[in-house]
Amino acid sequence: MSYVHFAQRPDLLDAAFARERYAALLARREAAEACDDPALWLALYADWNALDSYVGSEGARRRYRYSQDMESAEAEELERVYREELVPVAEDAGAAFLASVLASRHKDAIGARYGAQLLRVLEINQEPLSPLNSELRVKVGDLAKRYDQRVAKGSVVVGGETLTLPRATGLLNSAEAATRREAFEAVRGWYLGERDALAAIYDEQVALRTQMGRNLGYSDFVPLGYAGMGRTDYGPAEAQAFRDAVEKHASPLYARICADQAQALGCATLRPWDAGYEPRLTLATGVAEPIAEQLDKAERAFERLSPRLAEHFRRMRREGLIDLENRPGKRAGAFCTSFSDEAKIAIFCNSIGDEGDVKTLMHEMGHAFQGWESQWIEAVELRWPTSDGAEVHSMGMEFLSLPYLDEFFSPEDLARFQRNRWRRGIQLLCYVSVVDAFQHWVYQHPDASPDERDEAWARAQETYTPGIDWSGPAARYRSSRWYAQLHVFRYPFYYIDYAIAESGAMQLGLLDARDHEACLATYLELCRLGGTGSVLQLFSQAGLRSPFDPTLIQDLAAHAAGVLEV
Repeated sequence: MSYVHFAQRPDLLDAAFARERYAALLARREAAEACDDPALWLALYADWNALDSYVGSEGARRRYRYSQDMESAEAEELERVYREELVPVAEDAGAAFLASVLASRHKDAIGARYGAQLLRVLEINQEPLSPLNSELRVKVGDLAKRYDQRVAKGSVVVGGETLTLPRATGLLNSAEAATRREAFEAVRGWYLGERDALAAIYDEQVALRTQMGRNLGYSDFVPLGYAGMGRTDYGPAEAQAFRDAVEKHASPLYARICADQAQALGCATLRPWDAGYEPRLTLATGVAEPIAEQLDKAERAFERLSPRLAEHFRRMRREGLIDLENRPGKRAGAFCTSFSDEAKIAIFCNSIGDEGDVKTLMHEMGHAFQGWESQWIEAVELRWPTSDGAEVHSMGMEFLSLPYLDEFFSPEDLARFQRNRWRRGIQLLCYVSVVDAFQHWVYQHPDASPDERDEAWARAQETYTPGIDWSGPAARYRSSRWYAQLHVFRYPFYYIDYAIAESGAMQLGLLDARDHEACLATYLELCRLGGTGSVLQLFSQAGLRSPFDPTLIQDLAAHAAGVLEV
């Protein structure tokens, strides 16, 4: 194995080794500060960057392996040791080091060497890494793991066949109405059956996170949650203004889309079990089968899009950095991660053979492309932007790859898929607003009961995603959706990021339609910049309108309405 950071290392990283090495670096602070020349501080920061890269990468590797098989006792134990024993050591040392950097007379030299954004990132990271909350962070992580384990083991019976939750969820876009309803009631019924257990996990998480905020002098968790997401450009007021724009301009279009879909289905109203199937746009179940050929098709698509990006993809295939297919015991969802000490990027998916596989693969590869293109950035902290910026690369790749997805689809299916991307864009803006409004309400009302949280979810749905008929037998399932939302449990306040990024990705889609080469150049530059700027700086450098431009959502919704003819 070749390592670019911290090549001399033990066979297995443990807390004792990490504690010793962090302590050795911290001991160098006094001499570095006493020296009139910033050279000692710059050397110290370079060594810190290397150690932090090693420790962080080891955590990423262990989480990735455990995600691949959550029934593996060995992988579970390695992940537990990292989370419970190593992370507190790294976070406590990190808090002390950050405080010293920011108090140093040489901090401007560090900023000049690595980029001014580094100092802003370090400053915003101080509170999330506070030693006051080390034990609480471990407890929250333990609860998130319990949630992951429960969901990973979930299975339901649809059509007489036992299916994992992702495979059953894939049947929501079936052309058969009876299958859609059976799958919907099975999956949502599973979450209702687990509701008390999942609600108890969330109760504990909310209480712990609220205490974390109060330990730092806040009345609730919200400010600490925003700091944990690394946000330097905006706060809750701007997020509310963004949701208001969605409510005013996108939500009415969402309702029209629902009414138009119901009409196409021959129904008076759109029922929740039918929402995933649009007869004019939804592709047939199994359209992306066989799964074994998806990577070959994707490689051909990327080669036509950009040989430069295709080479990243080929490397990932050669080095086994793509885990594609769904299987029992595999963590739900999809993600991209990095092993910065190896200069490698990996993605994780749950492909089941449906059109959603293609969307997810393009999405996660968008993250991966950015990760590869920003390897030039020395400060590991700056290789990835905050998630609201990072999701522009992933969602932007969904748009840039559209002309080349004939590798997966027939011409007729591709036309449907392309139109449906704009439909999904509006749906995403609206659904994200539901999740974001819900999370703000939860942490502003930390003592709320599970029933009150369910009611808050239903209110948010009514505000931002109108047009679905939840009357009659559907009513019992209305608030079950948030229990399936991983981000609510594991990454609080990580969701508005998708909508902010989608506003940038949609702009890339418009630019691509006008000038593909210019759009590709813009995209590659965004990837290269990584996290060297804040999200609004990245938007500006790429020539994109700010997500908080009061007319942006109005203009994007108008374009989507034209594409969809509603």
